[in-house]
Amino acid sequence: MSAANVDTESVVDVGSLAGIDREPQRCECDHGDETGYAPCGRKAKWRVTIDCVCGEGHPRRVEILCSRCMRTARQEYGREAITVRRL
Repeated sequence: MSAANVDTESVVDVGSLAGIDREPQRCECDHGDETGYAPCGRKAKWRVTIDCVCGEGHPRRVEILCSRCMRTARQEYGREAITVRRL
């Protein structure tokens, strides 16, 4: 099958993608405890890539965060380990 013949609607759930006409993305930062995940839920403004700082070479992580949680992540991991881009 050539790339020109691929129906993108069947490959990607277009309805699940964020866009101009959809609701704003929400912060994914975990505010829960040991028993469960509880997302922050504030309006996200930043796509944050976090490098492993433990020395074990874990893969980079990408999170969608609000400004408050982004500041907390910078304090926790250090400015050198975080790359921030506006959504």
